[in-house]
Amino acid sequence: MNEWSKGLVLFSALLSPLAMADWLLDVNFELTGADSKQTVNTSLSLLPGEETVFFDTDDQGNTRRELVGSAELLEVSAEELKIAFKVQERLDDGGWRTIIAPVLSTGLNTPASFESIDNDANQQVKLQIEVTSV
Repeated sequence: MNEWSKGLVLFSALLSPLAMADWLLDVNFELTGADSKQTVNTSLSLLPGEETVFFDTDDQGNTRRELVGSAELLEVSAEELKIAFKVQERLDDGGWRTIIAPVLSTGLNTPASFESIDNDANQQVKLQIEVTSV
C-alpha cells in the first residue's frame, strides 16, 4: 500500500459516521385546519440527489385533502445533512399549491422541526424529522 492510499484510508476512518452512513429519515407531519387534521408518520431511506416521496394521500372526503410530501437530500458534511422538504395540496381545479417548502439542517440522531401557521387558510403545519443510521 503506497503512502497516498494509507492517507486516504486514515482520512476515511476519521470522518464522522454521518458522512459514511446510509440514512433512515423519520418524518412526522401534521396539518391541522378548522375542520380537519391529517397526520403522517413514516420512515424512509434517504439517498443523495434523489427526491423521495414520503407520503401521498388521495383521500376524497369532506375533511381530507390530497397531499404529496417529498424530501431531497441536498448536502452532506461530516457534521450535518441539509434536506429540502415540500408538501403540496391538490386544488379543486387540479393544480397544486405548496403548503410548506423548508430546508432543514440536522445531524445524526438529532431531531429537527418546522412549524408554520397560515391564518388566511386557517391551518397549522408541523414537521418533525430525525435522521438515523441504518
